[in-house]
Amino acid sequence: MGPADPFPSEQGSLLEGTLPTYPTSVQATNDAAVTELMTGLADIADLDETAQPAAYERLHDDLLAELNADQD
Repeated sequence: MGPADPFPSEQGSLLEGTLPTYPTSVQATNDAAVTELMTGLADIADLDETAQPAAYERLHDDLLAELNADQD
């Protein structure tokens, strides 16, 4: 017997290569967060190597604060 599927079928199937579906508003929020993360990472890549660790920490803190604010 194969491994258990971590997602019920209505939420997508990791084993079948399908993803869970989300309401449009949730997907828009997810897309915006991914865009912000990728932009932040690209900006950090352009920095001097000595400035990168602090910039990663700020990006992490900013994204975590937004996540926590969204859950209130």
